[in-house]
Amino acid sequence: MHTPLNAQEMPLHKVFSDDFLFTIPSVQRPYSWTTEQAGELLDDLLEFIEHHGITEKNIEQIPKPYILGSIVLVKGEKPEAEVLDGQQRLTTLTILVSALRSYLPEEYANEIDELIVQRGSRIRKIEDTYRLRLRKKDNDFFKKYIQERDGITKLTEQTPVKTDSQALIRDNALYYLERFNDLDESTLTTLPSVIATLCYMVIVSTPNFDSAFRIFTVLNDRGLDLMVTDILKAKIIGKIPESEQEIYTEKWEDIESALGREQFNELFSHIRMILQKRKGAGNLKDEYDSILENMSGKTFIDEILIPYSDIYIQIRNYKTSFVNDEETVKILEFLNRIDNMDWIPVAMYYMHHYNNNIPAFLKRLERFAAVHMVLRKNFNWRQSKYSTILRELEQGKDPFSKTSTLNLTDDEKKEVIEALNGDVYKKLKDAAKRYVLLRLDALLSKGQPSYDYNTITIEHILPQTPPKESEWTKNFPNIEQYVHKLGNLVLLTTKKNSRAKNFDFERKKSTYFQSKDGVSTFA
Repeated sequence: MHTPLNAQEMPLHKVFSDDFLFTIPSVQRPYSWTTEQAGELLDDLLEFIEHHGITEKNIEQIPKPYILGSIVLVKGEKPEAEVLDGQQRLTTLTILVSALRSYLPEEYANEIDELIVQRGSRIRKIEDTYRLRLRKKDNDFFKKYIQERDGITKLTEQTPVKTDSQALIRDNALYYLERFNDLDESTLTTLPSVIATLCYMVIVSTPNFDSAFRIFTVLNDRGLDLMVTDILKAKIIGKIPESEQEIYTEKWEDIESALGREQFNELFSHIRMILQKRKGAGNLKDEYDSILENMSGKTFIDEILIPYSDIYIQIRNYKTSFVNDEETVKILEFLNRIDNMDWIPVAMYYMHHYNNNIPAFLKRLERFAAVHMVLRKNFNWRQSKYSTILRELEQGKDPFSKTSTLNLTDDEKKEVIEALNGDVYKKLKDAAKRYVLLRLDALLSKGQPSYDYNTITIEHILPQTPPKESEWTKNFPNIEQYVHKLGNLVLLTTKKNSRAKNFDFERKKSTYFQSKDGVSTFA
């Protein structure tokens, strides 16, 4: 059945009315607007007033409203609305009108108050309700210093805060109060009317969370869109008793902060593979819907997310994690040079459940991954093989046994030798070529050093198109027979030099393949 969608353009006095009670759900990221962004909002409003010459007397004659963009809500027929997109604007606008309420005379303050609080009824025993409720961690601070009538007057630069969001709320409120000192009285008294009647928002709402998310992704392409993990956060934290939700939200956000947004999202793909041991059959959100059917939110975070995130951080930050284990660092350096990340779930599972012979296992995994990178095995093939390896590990099968899927077949060994004997430069992908040459370097240097060069390029010794009268053409009449072979390739730490590539051998060796003191960078 099609999910109903409602989209309306309305002035802020209707947005901040009894028609809506906004809640920032746990899926949302913390409030993050700085004084720069809060200042841009105020500057835009002041420019709008100046451009149209708006005063309290002519405000009804202004033909064009100021559009503040759209917000996306999960909302049914009742006023309660979860904000999927629009938190930053709704919060900052509330801070702005609160600052105006404290700055202007009583007759203005009383009307501005209506934008902040929904009045209760003594007769009907209904308490006052604030129109915007932030995430649990920041809501009490927001209510005390922004929404309560004289709360903002209690704020100082020394007001203690517990989160970055609270610091931003405090700083933005104090910033607005300071800015008001520079405005004339006419502008200040006009500003509340402009905000309430001439500032419009497009309110897009649907009662279904997934539908709201799809709308959000269509409307937004700013690079900070919600990811699948944001939806999963709402679902998983929502399954936890409310008394413990703040604790588990903090655990979740600590992991996300440690990994960064992109890698945190990648982690969930790897965990999905570990749990389901098969190629994904649908999108990640749908896959996790089935995973979480028989698992509590606390179990997922404590027994799956936390331990696997610790291991994932070790794998990605291997130089720090294994600082005293040179062998593991070297193996993980090569694994991280594989042109795909499909090996990671297998490594994570082994390190979590076995925790012995880790270097030996990772070495086997590296050989398996590298050979199939050279052989250009596709995604579906890799997913099938790694799924099988995960199932074998779960069943307790020895990954070092001759029957393990981690072993290479005789045909694969023949294929990879043929590939390395062939035109490596033309036939292998860049990542595979670079990996093979670095592996050779490790063998020649009897233990690969760690390279942190920003650029590692591959160069031909015998040029692809040498000058006709050069030594190259005299010594190699059949250039195509040699030019793309492994033995004719070297690594460089500089970008290729189009002029130097055709130098004769002695000059090329001394000026291009060696440093000024005559030492080659790579073995």
